[in-house]
Amino acid sequence: DEKSVGASSAQVLCGIAYRKKSNFPIPLIFPCNYIIIFMGGDIVSSSRKKIIAVVTALANGFAEKELLRGIISENMKNGYATVVFSNIYNNVYTDDKSISEQKIYDLAMSEDISGVILLCESFVEKNIRCRIASILKNKNVPIIGIGTRLDEFDGLDMELLNTNDIGDIEEITTHLIEKHGFTDIAFLSGIREIETSQLRVQGFISALEKHGIAHDSDKIYYGDFWLNSGEMLAMRYVSGEIAMPQAVICANDMMAYGMLRCFSENHINVPEQITVVSYEYSDMRMYYSPPLTSFRRNRKGLGKAAAERMHCRLSGIAPPEYIAPHGSFVFGSTCPCPQDTEHSLSELKDAERSRTYNDLCLFSSMDQQLTLCRDMDEFIHSIGDHHWMIEKKQNIYLCLYSDWYDPVSESSEALYSRSILYWGGDRTFETEQYDLQTFFEREKDAAVCYFTPVFTGSKYFGHMTLVYNIPESYDDVYRHWLKSVSIGLEFLRLKNDMRYLLSCQSVSEYKDTLTGMNNEKGFRRAFGTFIAENKNLSCLIMLHIDLFPRQFSEDEVRRKTEALLSASKAVAKMCKSSGICAHIKNSVFVCAVRTEASPEIAADLMSSVLIQEKVYMEYAGMDSYTCSAVRCDSEDIDDLMNKVTDGSVKEYSLLTEKRRNKYYSEMLDIRNMIYSSPELTFSSDSDHIFTDSINSFRRKYKSCFGTAFHQDCINARIARMKYHLAVTTDSTVDIAEKCGYIDEKYMQRQFSLNTGMTFLQYRKLFE
Repeated sequence: DEKSVGASSAQVLCGIAYRKKSNFPIPLIFPCNYIIIFMGGDIVSSSRKKIIAVVTALANGFAEKELLRGIISENMKNGYATVVFSNIYNNVYTDDKSISEQKIYDLAMSEDISGVILLCESFVEKNIRCRIASILKNKNVPIIGIGTRLDEFDGLDMELLNTNDIGDIEEITTHLIEKHGFTDIAFLSGIREIETSQLRVQGFISALEKHGIAHDSDKIYYGDFWLNSGEMLAMRYVSGEIAMPQAVICANDMMAYGMLRCFSENHINVPEQITVVSYEYSDMRMYYSPPLTSFRRNRKGLGKAAAERMHCRLSGIAPPEYIAPHGSFVFGSTCPCPQDTEHSLSELKDAERSRTYNDLCLFSSMDQQLTLCRDMDEFIHSIGDHHWMIEKKQNIYLCLYSDWYDPVSESSEALYSRSILYWGGDRTFETEQYDLQTFFEREKDAAVCYFTPVFTGSKYFGHMTLVYNIPESYDDVYRHWLKSVSIGLEFLRLKNDMRYLLSCQSVSEYKDTLTGMNNEKGFRRAFGTFIAENKNLSCLIMLHIDLFPRQFSEDEVRRKTEALLSASKAVAKMCKSSGICAHIKNSVFVCAVRTEASPEIAADLMSSVLIQEKVYMEYAGMDSYTCSAVRCDSEDIDDLMNKVTDGSVKEYSLLTEKRRNKYYSEMLDIRNMIYSSPELTFSSDSDHIFTDSINSFRRKYKSCFGTAFHQDCINARIARMKYHLAVTTDSTVDIAEKCGYIDEKYMQRQFSLNTGMTFLQYRKLFE
């Protein structure tokens, strides 16, 4: 169309072809008057599995791992994907140094989740349980709890499953009575106020009564489920304070280990002098002598039962009557029964392998290497070099909030994610904060994704996503590995923050050295004089740039600084000689300009001026900024700043929502091209060459930006016209040439049609 494309500009135009199942653009040169766009297939499959979320603490605990194996294997059988949200420390008391790790549980708010399985007993701290309860109360999905009842979770609409503590303890007691003929048996339970402790006492009493043995309440003791409880009771026996019974049943292994330790130190032979058995079973038997006889709770079966009932709930099937999975004895040498030597040898082999593996990891140089990294690429490669420390994984993704390096900002809604593995690709992709499906779409065989926090102190960077294609969980090595990653990130942040601050620091009380503008203090001082002369005749404009920053590196710091200077030039041009401007924060500018234009028109012009700054646009692009304005109808600068900030926040929310569109990234590349060279655009009369794929492209484009593709091409030209009208003294002929028009009258008609103003009217608004 000769009216919209200049003759010289139409000689060579550039199109972008997309290879199928790839988002890497291939530039093609066409010596013609049109740009042809070939659209390939999507990057990932549209098939989506239902996701079951498991909310737990310390996902690598022995009990938790057994439950998870049951849950994941059953979910795989039923065609579901599993995500697990877990913290790292699971402290008994919450403090400011680790409270940020609890933000990992916010992911439970994701709309991708179809059901939640809560491992109730894993959480040892009351405040964490309250936080999780408040999150899950707002979930309109089935929730199944595993474990004992806890007060903080009472308000949840949750079905609670557990093993049969009463029946299991009854079976242990019956074994001692019937198999070994014991009648003098003591019982050490846990904390008196906890329901679990009382249930296990009930099982003990029930077995005695069934065998006609009167129970002695003086032989029922309460501890705290930890080593010291067993040690204290054993010491009372050793000292002669209370008579030693034939046998003691401990309500969990840890208390039994405490007893064994005390008896060993005081030369009490077990089981010759006293038999000690316990309930639950853990993987620490080989560390105590003699090997403990323990009744193993069927945790894997419990996990499977929870996942099976979740499947029934999601499928609309009435679940069968719940029958608690039955446990079994693991015989050691603390009761007269013969030891299960095969099982004990298996435990020793696992312990030996784990010890060797832990030693290899302990003496790795990962910590040191991470603190020496200079940029994000080097950092990713360094943690990738140590991927061998994480066993059996399928992939590992580092997912950081876009503002992870900012020590004062709250976490944004955008995450930048990247595989750390060499075979995982070196491309960073953007995800929305609660997007869980992305990882299963990228990892076709994934069975489970673990989401664990990456943080230092109160600063939450994001999370690590650990992917397995089998029913597996991580170990303590991964927890230490993850802590090293967090510390390394903090070092990287500090190094780049120092570089940037050194380049931007101000040595003047009122001036910003980098840009030469006022700083916030200088702007406030100048604003009083300005508003006195221009009240109700001016607008306050805020420009917030670099909203979705890239990963930091030395080169990025340099480019970021250059982009900031480029944006400052745009703000200065906006003000010209009739306003005041300032650089008040790293990426925030404000200016007050004298104009009769509405705030909306003023903000739009500021945007149009910024778009013409090639250095900034090449660095950040069209979706990297917000611009808002208010009429200066008050002398209260704080009030005006609050209003314009509110406008900026609303613009940011709208922009963030648009970026969630799965076609956004590829469409943005094209939009950046349009606005960087509006004189080279598409013809409105070229529809006869478009194929169905082009129609699909147009639909995708409009879904991303809310405007038709052809109209946006016109908008790009209109933006350049506004720039020249308001900022320069160029003639109409000059503006036509710079905007790609041969017919200047056609250009003016198009401008009037789109703005409702003539060239002269618009120019007068900003004289």
